[in-house]
Amino acid sequence: MLLVAGTAVAVVARADRPVASDGLFQRLQRSVGRQLDAVELTGGRRLVRPVLDGVTRQRGEVTALRLLTDPAAPPRTVQLSGVTRIVIDREVVYDTGPTGDVLRPGGARGRDAGGKEAAASAARMRANGIEPWPAKTAADHAAEVQKLEQLVALVQRDFPGMRVETTHEFIFATDIPAGEVAGVVASLDRMHDLLCDLYDIPAGEPVWLGKCLVIAFQREEDFHAFGRRVTGEIPAGVHGACHQSPDGRVFVTCHKGPDQLVFEHMIVHETSHGFSHRWLSPVKLPNWLNEGIAEWIACQVVPACRQVAAKEAKARALMATTGTVGKDFFTAANIAGDQYGIASGLVRFMAGRDRRRFKRFVRGIKEGATVEDSLSTSFNLSLDGLLTAYAGALALPALSR
Repeated sequence: MLLVAGTAVAVVARADRPVASDGLFQRLQRSVGRQLDAVELTGGRRLVRPVLDGVTRQRGEVTALRLLTDPAAPPRTVQLSGVTRIVIDREVVYDTGPTGDVLRPGGARGRDAGGKEAAASAARMRANGIEPWPAKTAADHAAEVQKLEQLVALVQRDFPGMRVETTHEFIFATDIPAGEVAGVVASLDRMHDLLCDLYDIPAGEPVWLGKCLVIAFQREEDFHAFGRRVTGEIPAGVHGACHQSPDGRVFVTCHKGPDQLVFEHMIVHETSHGFSHRWLSPVKLPNWLNEGIAEWIACQVVPACRQVAAKEAKARALMATTGTVGKDFFTAANIAGDQYGIASGLVRFMAGRDRRRFKRFVRGIKEGATVEDSLSTSFNLSLDGLLTAYAGALALPALSR
């Protein structure tokens, strides 16, 4: 049985010493026509996943990059003097910080602040006895991609109709007709960027160990057959599953089902579980929060799917009748089906009230704090106080656990 993984943000491998101009040119030349991870500009702005269209060199020195940031627009020229960092294949190949080519402190200001926050986070984890996800090198990431590709080869052997699409963050294997999955990979990229924004992960930094593998079957029977061979039996009625292993790998398996929008929503929902698990540490989020974030983010990525709105409407009616969020909502290993609308509504309420506090709340849990302690630190609320505030937002008289 192949197990797969949870993890948090792995740290990009940094250059041990300044990259010689000639070496930088050669490295960039090898990447022409390909997506770079990120190009950071002076002031902290990042161009994420741009295609390198060309490199300009004068008197042996790299002076500018031609980058495609929009398929519908011509390449833009970016002077190297305005670049503070270039990341390719999870490796920093140019950096104007202390370990880079040129010390230009103004451009590294945002990274300095991020470094201080990361150091404070690591200290809190140590105090709570939590080990963060280990830093990985570019070679580590490449090796993990090879392992995932080996798994895909096994899938293709047993299911010959599988074709593969590879993007910067995902390996997508499917036998579903191309026209029915055209927008799915784009939805996964959008989910990735939205969660990076939510958790303040610098755009272009690696989250997955290697990449995230998604295996999408047309037929439900094939989905379950694959589960029996590789991941373990999957319960009947389940359309998708996020598989996570202690070593950090993540892959998602699913089948399409009859509804296109529900399929797109489900695949984003399941993949977001792996993303949240990869953030910071292996500490698991409580199920209500994990499912709530997955429903909330999938609703943003696939807004035409009205599934979440319908669940939240039913949940509100249930809470109005019972005056409670239901038995074991905050402690259940798996919340009940009629509690999903409560979970997504509660996450929507908290994030809408204050996005930064919500991030701090989730971060606290990943750093090893209890839900109650993290809620108190971030929102200055207890769980009962949170329910009182949520009830007020829903115009309900009261809510209890």
